[in-house]
Amino acid sequence: MQCFECGGKLKHSVTTLHLQKGGRPIFIENVPVTLCEQCGEEYLSGPVAERVGGLLDKEWQPRITLSVPVFNYKMAV
Repeated sequence: MQCFECGGKLKHSVTTLHLQKGGRPIFIENVPVTLCEQCGEEYLSGPVAERVGGLLDKEWQPRITLSVPVFNYKMAV
């Protein structure tokens, strides 16, 4: 298989997804993906995408909770 974006070679890998739920950022670690070795594009298989969607639909306890500073680009001087 080749990357749909650049035609590069694909390999199996894992990643951390950065998503939002209810306007709040969440991270899901160790998600299996197919990764382009050339451009870095990541692809989720159908079953993995369904499981991620299922995680977002449920109320579950995170492994850890982070406090993250947020800056507003428009307000930077």
